[in-house]
Amino acid sequence: EQGKFRRLLLSRIEMEKSRLRKKTDDGFDIGFILEPGTKLQHGDVISESDETILIEQLPEKTLTVKFKQNDKNLFLLVGHIIGNRHRPISIRNETISFPIHDNSEMELFERLFHEVIHEIDLSIDEQRFIPHTSMDVHEH
Repeated sequence: EQGKFRRLLLSRIEMEKSRLRKKTDDGFDIGFILEPGTKLQHGDVISESDETILIEQLPEKTLTVKFKQNDKNLFLLVGHIIGNRHRPISIRNETISFPIHDNSEMELFERLFHEVIHEIDLSIDEQRFIPHTSMDVHEH
């Protein structure tokens, strides 16, 4: 049927993999190997023989830091604290967002930001998290 596509729902972590085997939302089994340096993105379309696959990134929990004032020192300090936790970040609309595993992490970051907590607003959202393009998180 022309114009029909299958949806492949992937987590952000799965989208970073170069080899993947998974079922589409309608149960079709798909596997692929990407060229080195290639990463899937939300909205990508893969066409192979008679199949068209639409890649959809699943939303995930994120913590968003909104700054109450334009203070470069505050931006640097908050960025440093997040960086020490090895979290990828997304910067947009004068906010910094990063993925969290659970709502309980709000408490952790409230403690970590205790010196500046009155200068920021923290909120938990469910969104498609797309890290800043120059971010390459490493672990020690």
